[in-house]
Amino acid sequence: MANGNNTSTASRKMAKLVVAEKRENGSYGFRQKIVPLDDVEEELEAAKEQN
Repeated sequence: MANGNNTSTASRKMAKLVVAEKRENGSYGFRQKIVPLDDVEEELEAAKEQN
């Protein structure tokens, strides 16, 4: 970064979450989401509430 700004999206650490969902027919589906590293815990809690 030329201006030394560390808050740009290019320098933010990101995490890729993969959530498995069991379907009614017994098979599994998968969802992927890329979130900022700081938001991982919140996203995991939200995913647990959906199941």
